[in-house]
Amino acid sequence: MTRANPLDPVALLGADQQHIATRAQLRRLGVPSGTIAHRLRPGGPWQQVLPRVICLQNGRLTIHQRLRAALAYASPKGRQPQPGEVLLTGFTVLAEAGLPSAGHPADLAEVEVLIPTRRRVGDREFVRVHRASGAMPGGFQRDDGLWSATVARALADVAPQETGQRRFRSLCAEAVRRRHCELGELLDQLLARPGALALPQVARVVEDLTAGARSVVEGEAREVLAHAGLPEPLWNPVLFLDGRFLAVPDAYWPHACVALEIDSRAYHLRPSDHERGLARANRLTAAGLPVVRATPVQLRRDPAPVLHELTALVTTGPHGPHGRVSWRRAR
Repeated sequence: MTRANPLDPVALLGADQQHIATRAQLRRLGVPSGTIAHRLRPGGPWQQVLPRVICLQNGRLTIHQRLRAALAYASPKGRQPQPGEVLLTGFTVLAEAGLPSAGHPADLAEVEVLIPTRRRVGDREFVRVHRASGAMPGGFQRDDGLWSATVARALADVAPQETGQRRFRSLCAEAVRRRHCELGELLDQLLARPGALALPQVARVVEDLTAGARSVVEGEAREVLAHAGLPEPLWNPVLFLDGRFLAVPDAYWPHACVALEIDSRAYHLRPSDHERGLARANRLTAAGLPVVRATPVQLRRDPAPVLHELTALVTTGPHGPHGRVSWRRAR
């Protein structure tokens, strides 16, 4: 039985790069074109996965191999890319970051990459190519050695294709709420693309996030309240009672000292978040603040009773400990 030489440069390259290599890399190691072709024959030990990109083993590619192969395909032909010259982006980055609305990385049919504007490479097989509208953004090298755009930049890259506003709002809210990016960073990236605010999904997200809404249900609640003619509340403000932390309600009208809590297990990150939401509402009530509670289904299907109660409280305030409550806007 013939064993591979552990010092074989091709074996070392494969071990270092999860068995993904370019034809140019193999040629630089002295592998003849004929040998490459022979090993790529049907039933041979290697497989061609993308133009110029070879997997040095048989079988289905792992998630990591697909990512590495996509970056290799989008890299400049015939030379090693400079650090950050090609970046993972889009749903590839969002799913790996764990955003629920992006899905699981294993379920994604495509690997999305970001390249400089003038590069001549297009979509191929499972690779989807985005082009930077200006200079390439700063990326970072992951623990596995692959280069990636930030979550904020990945959201900006998917924005034009996400014509369904609800999912895009969810993605942006999850990114900020889970602290994958700062609010200011996300807004900068979304607005950097020329004409970004002409996209309804971007305009709505920018408006919601700037107002302090941090979930898709809060964004939808903003629309319901505005349509009913209620004044804009503070969204997710930090409330203090006599200078001590009280709670962070979903919405708060400071002039009336009235809070709105939107109860939904589906839109809390974990079951414990729902329990904390209940405790928060109880603290507000114990402090004497009127708290109106609603579910996303109520606000979507039959908001009239909730709106009637809110209107009555907001227009007859201030209530409870109004003079003792101070607040700070959401960050």
